[in-house]
Parts: sequence; structure tokens; C-alpha cells
Amino acid sequence: MSGPLVGVNICVIGGGFVGLVTAAGFAQFGHKVVCLENDSARLAELQAGRVPFFERDLEELIRNNMHCNRLSFSKDLEEAVDGQEAIFITVGTPPSSSGRADLGALHEVIEVLSRSVQTGQIIVLKSTVPIGTASRVKEILASNGYGDRTVPVVNNPEFLREGTAVYDFFHPQRIVIGGDSPDAIEYVKHIYRLGMTHPVPIVVTNNATAEMIKYASNVFLATKIGFVNELAGLCDQVGVNVLEVAHAMGLDPRIGPDFLNPGPGWGGSCLPKDISEFIGQGQSHGVQLHIARAVVEANHRQFESVVDKVRKLVGELDGKQIGVLGLSFKAGTSDMRGSPTIPIISMLLEAGATIKAFDPAASREAAQLLPMIEITPQASDVAPDSDCIVILTEWPEFQLLDWWSMAERMRHRNLVDCRNLLSPEVAHHYGFKYLSTGQV
Repeated sequence: MSGPLVGVNICVIGGGFVGLVTAAGFAQFGHKVVCLENDSARLAELQAGRVPFFERDLEELIRNNMHCNRLSFSKDLEEAVDGQEAIFITVGTPPSSSGRADLGALHEVIEVLSRSVQTGQIIVLKSTVPIGTASRVKEILASNGYGDRTVPVVNNPEFLREGTAVYDFFHPQRIVIGGDSPDAIEYVKHIYRLGMTHPVPIVVTNNATAEMIKYASNVFLATKIGFVNELAGLCDQVGVNVLEVAHAMGLDPRIGPDFLNPGPGWGGSCLPKDISEFIGQGQSHGVQLHIARAVVEANHRQFESVVDKVRKLVGELDGKQIGVLGLSFKAGTSDMRGSPTIPIISMLLEAGATIKAFDPAASREAAQLLPMIEITPQASDVAPDSDCIVILTEWPEFQLLDWWSMAERMRHRNLVDCRNLLSPEVAHHYGFKYLSTGQV
């Protein structure tokens, strides 16, 4: 098995966030890609060149490569993998009721592949999977007559950030490839190298280490966010600007500036489930991961601190109207999975408040996840008769709102800025009683 000098045939199983970015990215590299999606409604959308969620630049990338006949979509798994050199699996591994990763979708795919995979094809696990998953996949394949030498299994975890996933695919900080087949590893390396326009560190290791790298990375990022959020709480009390502290900290190369922006708490489709699985892995091996547990507890307290700030400005929440700006877990995406906005809004509702909310991308998702609140068509619509506005997501357009008009239409001029989008001076200029996240 040698590395390709030209584009190869690739099947990407899973038409979600990771799968679509991966499929479109490989197609842009010059490979011939078929992406498998088993949901008929989503498949129809994709075949029409429409992405069923918001991710910057993704829809255009998909349409361009469909137009060039390098990217197509299918529902038939056995047909889709026929004749492909590499099969990338990107199905979801959501948390189960126990908090551990649910590998049901992955196991279903592997069972089908074990009957249809061909000698010489490579199976690449791009989904975030617990340590030992690749070994289990190899056992399933071996039980059907495929050993490591005939159908190698490689781990290639993704490190895409929602909101900048397309950029991240083409400008990765590293590529991790884990496996025990040197030929298969070299083949996957060449799949990436065909389209990379600049040198990228490629970390080659075994399957289990590659699986651990993904979990360790995400748990550390959650820890970093949790630290700066607690730091912001202390800065609030002692009259220090957390933004200046974080900036100075970030200049130290041992710390770095990324993930030092305080907010309402971390969330999303990755960090909550990955830290839960990480803790579960520790428990199953008799290791108590105290820091990881503390990070989860600190994040829950951060949600509560937002509600406490609202209560500090408006008093009892019963009967109060709260305007919320931002519902997705971060700017640049419509994803509300694990968003801190959900527990925060739930706590406000439980205390008797009513909610009007706006998000420039996540209205459809919010209507399903938070049917008890009013979703407004414009950001300014959250202001009329509100007792307080809470900024929960760092959409830059919120900085450009007509805050004079917003303030004049509110019942009381109270503002809780969880993302520090406005400076205290600007907020006070508009007549707001203002609480930020660690600013003075």
C-alpha cells in the first residue's frame, strides 16, 4: 500500500458537523468523496447543496465541490463504501444516560462494514471514541475474517472548532494518526498532504494513544476555561479587570492566550460529553480524576453565577421579563448542544421570569430545545418592557446594536454582559446598571 500521488476515492460515513467538513475538505484537496447520510430529510437537503445547520463557509465549499463532481451524498452504506480506498467514520458518540459515550451508531456501522469491507481498504475512526475502541473494532472485523493486515484500523481524531471549522480543516495545528499498520498510516498521511499548502505537524502513534490525545486535549481546554471563569469571579470582588490579567497571562508561552476569555460557562457538542467520558474512563480503571470533576462542578456554579447577577440587578425574578441575546454555545454556529444558555434560561424560568431571546443563527434549534420562551425575529425585540438584558453569546453584531434605543424601550435599564462585549464605560454611557464578567 503506497501513498497516492493523485486524489483517491474516500467514503465519509456521517453527514453531521464533522462529517460534512471532512468530506468537503477532502474533496477540495482533489479527492473523490461520497458522504453517507442515513436521514432522508437531511440527505435531500445535502443533495440540494444545503447544509441543515449554520457553519461559516461550509455550504459554499460543499456546493463548489458538488459542482466539480468531487463530492456526492448517498444513503446506501454498502454501495457507498464499494471501491473506496479509505473509509472515514464520523458518526456521533453522544453521552448515554450514564454519561459515558454511546457507541451504538459506531457499532452499527462496523457491523455492516464487517460484512462488506474489502481487503486493502482502510477504516479511519475520526469520531471521538473511548480508549480501546479501535481494538474492539479490530476484534469485530477479525471475527468476520478480516485481520489487521487486510483491513487496518486507524484513529484520526478531529480538532475542529465550531464556527471556524472550515478554516481549521485547512489550517490544522496538528494531525494525529494512530494505528499499527505503517502502510495505512502513511496512506492517511498522504491523503492530507495532497491538499495541504503549508507544513503541518503530523503526530504518529498507536490507536489507544490517539484516542487519549483527543480526550486529554478537550478536558484541558475545559479546565482552562473553568479557571478563567473562576478568576473573573474573584476579579469582580476585588476590583481587578480580568481582561488585563488574562492578556498578561497569555503572553507567557507556557500558558498561551487561547481559551482565556471568561464567559457564562463552557459547553457545546464536545467538551461536556468528552469530560464526562474522561471521568468515566477513570472510574472504570479505579482512577479518581479530581481535577476533571472539579472543572464540571465549577462550570455548574458559573451558570448559577449568571442568574445571581441578574437577581442582583432586578431583585426577585418572579414576574420579571428578561431579554436574552445569544442562544448558541458560541458565536459562528447554530449549535445549541450543551450550550450554557439552556441551564441558565431554565434557572431563570424556574425562578418565575419570562424570557424573550434572539440568536442570529440558532432560532430553529432554540424553538425545539426551549419551546417555553419567545424567540424574537430581531435582536432589538428583546428590549421592550424587559427588566434586564443578558448577553450570553459573543456574536459581534451585538456590539453594533443601537443601545440608546434598546435602553429607552426597556422597563429598567439593567444589563448582564456575560461575554464582556461592552465596556463598563459604554454601558454606563447608555444609562445601564451593568454587571460584566470580571471587568471593572
